[in-house]
Formats: sequence, structure tokens, C-alpha cells
Amino acid sequence: MLPYPNDCRKYYVCHKGRAYEQQCPVNLFWSQLTYRCDYKEYSNCNSDIPSTNHDVEVIFTAYPGDCRRFYETRILRCEQNLQWSSVYQRCVAPQYGLSDCQSYPVTLPPEVPFTPLPTYPAVPTVPATVTPYDAMPTAGTPPPVTPMESLPLPIDVQSLCNNSPPNAYIPYPGSCKKFIHCGPTATILSCSNSLNWNPAQRACTTSSNGCQSSFN
Repeated sequence: MLPYPNDCRKYYVCHKGRAYEQQCPVNLFWSQLTYRCDYKEYSNCNSDIPSTNHDVEVIFTAYPGDCRRFYETRILRCEQNLQWSSVYQRCVAPQYGLSDCQSYPVTLPPEVPFTPLPTYPAVPTVPATVTPYDAMPTAGTPPPVTPMESLPLPIDVQSLCNNSPPNAYIPYPGSCKKFIHCGPTATILSCSNSLNWNPAQRACTTSSNGCQSSFN
């Protein structure tokens, strides 16, 4: 793995003679000493971080009912390859699944009118049949019991990190598309569509060497 020129938040993963660009998680920086994304104080990368300036577009509109007032709307734009996240209230990398923004209009299904159910007449009560004293009751056949399907237990990623070194990157059980960063809080991260988590290289690569995509 090699550092990315002029950007401490990226690095290269070499595979079969080709370099693949990778992005560190938010607030982490590439360290050529530990060969992983780490906190800034533990990173030896001296490259300048790209500027966080945003393109600003200002729109002025009239204030209804008062000619002495007006609205000033500022439209900001995220940096290249970043998307706005209303959850984290900042621009984040889309490949880590942290952005909940959609850049296309969402078409809602047409509203179905509510139709009340028709009222049916009450069913008359049928008197129970009296069983003779000497007659033996016949036991009914119980309905078949369908066994409940066993559901997989939820994965406690914090317990997995408790058994791992601090700031370690460990596989996510049952999925080669995800991995866990054991920072101050256990965080589930995802590789991009064409990459899988490689435990041997501790990075998202085209080869999932050593990754198991199913539960044992």
C-alpha cells in the first residue's frame, strides 16, 4: 500500500501491478508507518489536506407582506466525490454508506382511496347439540404445528472490538462487503461495489483473500 500524493485521506492498494485508489473513513488519515487509516496525530502524512472551501450560490427572494424585508438563501456545494449527510450534518464519502441524500426526485405512489368494508348481517346463534350421558366424547385431531424458523442473532460489533487491538480493522461476520473499525466506538464500514474486504491486507481489494461471506 502506498500514500496518495497531496491528500492524507487517500491511499493506493497495489494488486497485480495496478494501483487502486482507496478513501479513509471520515476524520481518519493514511499512515505509512502502520499501513492503515489512523487518527491525525498518529499519521505521518505531511501532504496538505484539500481545501474545504465550498462553492456558494446566493439567491434573494421577496419577503411576503413586508417590502422592507427579503430572504437570502445560500446554496453550498460539497467537495468533489463527497455528498451531504443530514444525519452527520456534513459532507461525507458516499462509498461508506454515510450519506442519506438522493440526487434524483422520488416519485410517490398514487394515493389509494379508502373504501370501508360492507356491513354484513349478524350470524344467528346455533344451539349446541346435547351429548347423551352414555356417549363417549371423541377427541379432535389437533392442528399441525409449524416449527418456527430460527433467526440469526444480531451481531454485537462492540464485543468483537473488545477482543481486538485498539484502532484495528476486523472482518464483518457473514459479509465480505463490510468490515469493522474498532475506534473509540465500533463502526461498520462498507467497501465499494466492485471491492471486497481483504483481511490479509486489511483493505478493500478485488480479492477477498481469507474472507468468509457466510456464518459458520
